[in-house]
Amino acid sequence: MFIFDEPFVSDVLFDTVVRNNYPVLNNEYARNLPNSESLNLLSDERFIECFQQKPLIYTNSENAITWINKNLMFSDIIERIEMFKNKVKFRDLLSGMYPDFYYKEVLFEEIEKLKLNDLQFPFIIKPAVGFFSLGVYYVEDAGEWKTIRGELIADVARIKTYYPADVLDSSGFIIEQVIEGVEYAVDGYYNSSGEPVVLNVLKHDFAGAADVSDRVYMTSVEIVKEVEGKVLKFLDSLSRLSVVKNFPFHLEIRIDDKGKMIPIEMNPMRFAGWCCTDVSVYAYGFSTYEYFMQSRKPEWKKIEQNTSGVTAMCVIEKGAHINDSTLKGFDYEKLKSKFKNVLALRETDYKKYGVFAFMFLKVDSENSDELKYILNSDLTEFLITD
Repeated sequence: MFIFDEPFVSDVLFDTVVRNNYPVLNNEYARNLPNSESLNLLSDERFIECFQQKPLIYTNSENAITWINKNLMFSDIIERIEMFKNKVKFRDLLSGMYPDFYYKEVLFEEIEKLKLNDLQFPFIIKPAVGFFSLGVYYVEDAGEWKTIRGELIADVARIKTYYPADVLDSSGFIIEQVIEGVEYAVDGYYNSSGEPVVLNVLKHDFAGAADVSDRVYMTSVEIVKEVEGKVLKFLDSLSRLSVVKNFPFHLEIRIDDKGKMIPIEMNPMRFAGWCCTDVSVYAYGFSTYEYFMQSRKPEWKKIEQNTSGVTAMCVIEKGAHINDSTLKGFDYEKLKSKFKNVLALRETDYKKYGVFAFMFLKVDSENSDELKYILNSDLTEFLITD
């Protein structure tokens, strides 16, 4: 079963649901989608009944957590969502596995009062309940903290209008040590037996140490093979701490140069946000939604024989440096012209969500000049201004 909600349902997701006649919650967002008459819409009551018979739900958006918290209180799914969605509770759960990991919880109103001797530099500060890289800051030292603290307070006032509190709650923050190493994002699920399955792995590239953006992700079978074993071992250990079944997730990790893996966060009930998990269709030819619902595992050896190169997903976000008062539009055609093989370009309402587009590309390698270019671009050349 599926719950659709803002901000976005892709054609890939919509077509998958229609093709399989999967039940969809009959909420206002689903009813207002184009061609919604082709959806198998269920009332709240009927949806709850079906969930009781088979507790298998996928949400395209964490906005749906609000409905789940209100209507599925009889299920332990609410406890699982809270445990993984709240970054402080997630760290608490993992404290036995990573006893030396530094983190602390602070309230928004406490940020200005934090004393330097209470902090361990460098650190990352971010909302305890967050989404994307909204409100995330890398702080190198005490001098930088004095500047970033003011920026963070101003940033919170801006971003808290983007998503509901169940998705992004700016009242509480987590401060934690900087996790070194290569970053990966993993789409996967626990099946009905509690066995973890990896559906996709995206390597997250950055422009530098202080970069916390979501600009460039890459996937290939080689990338999957780099981390799948470590990820499955971690997920097995996690399931012994908290029994998890029939549960999709988006896990973010880092692996250092010694091969040690440390989780960053684990987002519940969904794969990569804004339907970016669709990269699996472009890269490998299968739908992560379908594989979750059918409890299937990717046959990576077989997939490797039929694929080549690297598939990338780029988030073209509207940075804080862009002046809203002079911005009149974005030149999407010019953006596409910079790349040889654009698989899909999804324009978004940048005024509402702070993102211009999501772009899927095919490139020759992880070191592609095209990816280096977009990773370091400030996007100025694409802005339409007065």
